[in-house]
Amino acid sequence: MTNEAGAATAGAFHGMSFNPATRDVRSFDRGGLAAELEDHDVFSWIDLQGHDIGALNDVLRQVGIDVVLLSHFGEDEILPRIVDQSDCYAFYLYEILHPDAHLDTSAGLRELDVVRMIIVIGIDYVITYHQRPLEAVDYVKEECAENFRMFGKSPGFIAFLFLSRCLYDYAHLNLANDNYLDSLQARVLSGKAEELEQMIAIAGMNILTLKKLTASLHIVLMLMVTKRSRFISGEARQSFSELLQGVQAVRGAIDSSHHLLDGLVGSFQANAAARTAEIARVLTVVSAIILPLSLIAGIYGMNFQHMPELPGRYSYFAVLGFMGAIATVLLFIFKRLGWIGTGKSR
Repeated sequence: MTNEAGAATAGAFHGMSFNPATRDVRSFDRGGLAAELEDHDVFSWIDLQGHDIGALNDVLRQVGIDVVLLSHFGEDEILPRIVDQSDCYAFYLYEILHPDAHLDTSAGLRELDVVRMIIVIGIDYVITYHQRPLEAVDYVKEECAENFRMFGKSPGFIAFLFLSRCLYDYAHLNLANDNYLDSLQARVLSGKAEELEQMIAIAGMNILTLKKLTASLHIVLMLMVTKRSRFISGEARQSFSELLQGVQAVRGAIDSSHHLLDGLVGSFQANAAARTAEIARVLTVVSAIILPLSLIAGIYGMNFQHMPELPGRYSYFAVLGFMGAIATVLLFIFKRLGWIGTGKSR
């Protein structure tokens, strides 16, 4: 079995074992996996990273389980796909790639990049698999030893660290998205609406992504809390229950962000409508002035031989003066109506 695992597709391997009796933590490599699995005094965490899922298949065969999640791993969806079998409890978890890079919105907002990972919980092991390096995995590697000495008793505590880290990232990124929406709102109110459509679209996509991520996390935790499983202890279920309350709060915050976005879109559309109305008003004023002048010019542009005004010496200047008077009177009326300038409206 060890040789078979060693021949797996190349990829990063990280192994840690935890002894609940002595509170000791030790690391092991791929070659020591079989020995750690045979040691019943410890439970192990095996983290696998690689583009080929064959490394995970080899480890799963070594522990004697077959998880149907693997056949859906490449699909473009955000679903927890929970599997509760007699030999393991497994589900999808979704991490944000480089979450800290999205917190600084001073240079604009970027679309969130979501990475799927698999968590498989057994009686004396937990296996995680992901295709790309993740900050959440680095966080768990750094914090698991200290957290194990404080409250870790079963493999479920590793899953708890990943779930709580996901929730933290979702909440933090939603707050950053809200701050960015506030800045967009200020730009809309100040009349600086250039290129806002694309920015609002990105913010909307991020809110929708966070909404789906928290919904998936909510489903995972809800089943962990409500459904009895030999892989989730009573104490772990209590911890997951507290985490579930946090997920509900974050989902409410994301819904509020969606309402904020709706208000921003409404303000943007109202401003766009106001600008359109302003343009139409200007065009109406110009047309109202030009139309009577065009009418007079059209009348005197007709090719009749006998027109009473034509023989007059000053007819040309009289008509121009009349046209100017008409334009002046119309401008005065429109100003009084408040259509131009700062005059009082009717």
